[in-house]
Amino acid sequence: GLAQRAMLLVYLVLKQDRFTGYDAHYFPSPEVPFTRLSEPKNYSGRTDPAGRTVLCAELPCSTAERVWGADDASLRTLVTDGLAAAGLPVTSAVLDVAVRRLPAAYPLYRVGWEERFDRVDAWASGLPGLLTFGRQGLYAHDNTHHALAMARSAVACLGDDAHFDAARWARSREDFTHHVVED
Repeated sequence: GLAQRAMLLVYLVLKQDRFTGYDAHYFPSPEVPFTRLSEPKNYSGRTDPAGRTVLCAELPCSTAERVWGADDASLRTLVTDGLAAAGLPVTSAVLDVAVRRLPAAYPLYRVGWEERFDRVDAWASGLPGLLTFGRQGLYAHDNTHHALAMARSAVACLGDDAHFDAARWARSREDFTHHVVED
């Protein structure tokens, strides 16, 4: 009963140094089929490789939707048409397209999800040597830096003698409920 939203990651390799000066663009409009476009090169501040950049379009969907099974060429067109509709046309050559399909990318918070999650979480918490955290483990729409903070918290609960401080982990889990998604 805990549903997940799927996502397509459509990567376009462009023959140009940079597409824009921004690391990410957000598209809340229904005219654009993807919700976010990132240019990983802009996150790093690096300029290599010269004459080439990559765009990553994030397209939330369901595995039952037609777009989930679309071929790379169709998804390339979907992304380039969406960018043109948003006023960001691709004007350079597209050198390559790669698609990654994530069948469970985001939790879907349907009525009653809390009770379902609490049951699964209680069961998983009772398994010796198992910790759950991150987006799928805690059914939380968190950022990557939140998942990394959770991992650091888990490591901090492990003593030099390999004893795990369950009380400290419980406090950390409470702290995780205060995470705020940042984009």
